[in-house]
Amino acid sequence: MRRGKRVGAAKFKRIFDSLLTPISNGELRLLTLFLLFNVVGNIPYYIYERFYGTTVRNTVWFLVIALCLSCTLAYVETAIAYALRRFGTIRSVYVVLISVLYNVFILVDYFCLFRFQTCFLHPFFDAVWRTNFSETLQFLQTYLTVGIVVSLCIGLVGFNAIVVLLARIIARIRGIRYFTLLFGVLGLGCWGYMVGWFALYHSSTHVHLCTSPTRFAYFYGKAIYQKRGIRSLRTVCEKIDVAQTFSDRPNVVVVIGESASVYHSQLYGYGLPTTPIVKRLEEQGELIAFDDAVSVADYTFRVMESVYSLDSMCTAFASTPLFPAVYKNCGYRTYSYDNSYYVGMDNTFLSDAELSRLLFDYRNDYGYAHDGDLINTIEVVPHGALYVVHLWGQHYLYESRYPESWKIFDPDQYDKERWNERQRELIAQYDDATRYNDYVLGQIMEKFKGTDCVLIYFSDHGQEVFELRNFNGHGAAAQSSDLRYQIRVPLFIWMSQGYRKNHPDVYRRALENRHTRITTDDVSHTILGLGGMRTEWYQPTRDFLQPSYIKTKRRIVLNSIDYDEYVSKR
Repeated sequence: MRRGKRVGAAKFKRIFDSLLTPISNGELRLLTLFLLFNVVGNIPYYIYERFYGTTVRNTVWFLVIALCLSCTLAYVETAIAYALRRFGTIRSVYVVLISVLYNVFILVDYFCLFRFQTCFLHPFFDAVWRTNFSETLQFLQTYLTVGIVVSLCIGLVGFNAIVVLLARIIARIRGIRYFTLLFGVLGLGCWGYMVGWFALYHSSTHVHLCTSPTRFAYFYGKAIYQKRGIRSLRTVCEKIDVAQTFSDRPNVVVVIGESASVYHSQLYGYGLPTTPIVKRLEEQGELIAFDDAVSVADYTFRVMESVYSLDSMCTAFASTPLFPAVYKNCGYRTYSYDNSYYVGMDNTFLSDAELSRLLFDYRNDYGYAHDGDLINTIEVVPHGALYVVHLWGQHYLYESRYPESWKIFDPDQYDKERWNERQRELIAQYDDATRYNDYVLGQIMEKFKGTDCVLIYFSDHGQEVFELRNFNGHGAAAQSSDLRYQIRVPLFIWMSQGYRKNHPDVYRRALENRHTRITTDDVSHTILGLGGMRTEWYQPTRDFLQPSYIKTKRRIVLNSIDYDEYVSKR
């Protein structure tokens, strides 16, 4: 019996010693270096969770889980370096690559923390993964200057020097190998839990989010899983049973703006003449503005999924048709004029060539610097066509959104005590972009004026332009002191004389419901209603022009926030 115990103990010791070998004295500095990179990279998420509602008990659990995951990662990374010890150059390249990768994680997380008061979460990854290079570059140009980039480079050099020095000091601590191995083994359990959960539910838990590497791995896995859903989407869009109740088969034009703010729109009471054309059309009775519309999200692609799909809140996106497919199955000619998304350019459903064929008869192959050039290419047919127009709108960089000749507003018009010179310049540029967007919308309506046509316009999301803080843009709206600036959106419906004559009941209901609570998640059903489309997928209770529309429904924005409850508490 004793001999058996001795054999078992000896076997356990051999296993234990073999596990310690990759993190032996020669690799201790590298182990502590990787461990420090992990720990420093975890801090932004800890700060985000601690300051936005996490309890102390949950915070302690977070720290323990983060430490376990960090030790596992550091051990595995060091073990790989140990295995490459005979290949000096390859080992050196590997260590540099891992270090650079951690620097990128840390830089991105801390940038998000200080700029948006959050860490790099799924909405940011989703936006980068699904956004074209041009738009990503303009985002960086908005928030990064040469001075900031130089400062970051200097800061990174200093940071790495400090981390290397600390790694040498910590490596001398007795027992650091045993500490890392113990928590690393516990971390294996956390990894198993994460992988199993994702395999079963394809969703995250807080465990996934505790470290930068596990966060990025989860986001990437989720993106790949969602991309596979496009295959199912093709099937459901290919054949749809649909009938049309309107005998005149009117043209339906859907115009999606970018980053338009109701707080800078003359149509909604802004003091400067930023939207004179649509304001005049409203006064003439051709256009009905809806004053209580909100977007479901604060970044474009999430909104595009919600707007295109007849699903609710993208809970069954891959198994529910998109509204252009309904029109196409009804015999409509369908056109897409898009200044942001093109076939094959990124990882979105809008870039899939086969799905695009099922949605549209025509799509533009490239974009234009200004929206006015895009709409000049629109070919108008008398009736029986759906047009989906996606504009640059007021997307940053604002001064790039309009021709030089459209500089109208002067920075000196704005409050010098409230805003500094640079802020006033950007506000003026935003108002110029809004004025040009008004011109573009006017040109679209002018093109269709002589046809039987109805047009609906709305923005993907709103925009903060220094109203609340030293912040210009959108993103992480939940951490803003007032999310309404990013979530409220302009929305109006314009009807040609022919359409108003043929469908006076639609015009009347639009006037009656202009103060109705609306969410962009329901817009797709209203688009079907405007064209008289009837299919099993159409829900009148989600068409805000129908008597059966549920006006008291909860409007959930940013995944979980009840917008009306939020507003009532302010």
